[in-house]
Amino acid sequence: MRCTLASGWHLALAVLTIVSPGVTGVARGQAPLRAVIIVRHGEKATAPKENPPLSPAGEARARALLETLRDAGVTTVITTDQIRTRATAAPLLATLRLRETIVPRTEDPHQDAGDVATAIRRAGGTVLVVSHQLTMPQIIAALGGPKVATVCDVEFSNLYTLLPRGSSAMQLIRSHYGEADPPHAEDCHITPVSPP
Repeated sequence: MRCTLASGWHLALAVLTIVSPGVTGVARGQAPLRAVIIVRHGEKATAPKENPPLSPAGEARARALLETLRDAGVTTVITTDQIRTRATAAPLLATLRLRETIVPRTEDPHQDAGDVATAIRRAGGTVLVVSHQLTMPQIIAALGGPKVATVCDVEFSNLYTLLPRGSSAMQLIRSHYGEADPPHAEDCHITPVSPP
């Protein structure tokens, strides 16, 4: 069953109200971690091959991300140094008048996930992460969330919300935003290089 954003995000907000604010081992003076929202960058252009910008569909998805999260209480936005992740976050950053935290990517999604998880814990509050196909499952795991499958090359609508549930556990709510992804088989293509 497809969980729409309307129901998924309202559920996330309901859960947020019952999360104890001190569950993440927060340093003195640092905001507690309230929620982590993880999305993949929007659809990318076919050229150039290295570090492509968003396609028109990706630009529409960036606007949909703004409409989806405008009132979600996002306090920090983390992107990679790639044009497509930064452009996906740009409308929300401009509207909320936030500065992005850029975590440079490497060729190792596992290392990238660890670097992003460190930045999330340092930030606290409600954090949006705009990342890549291979890295998203590893970020979720690095934060104590459940195992999730790597999305297919054609999937861009997934929105994962992690909510603290104790000293190290995270509850995961999966929803979608923007235009629906095209139909695809369960054994869909996944590009085996970072970052697709």
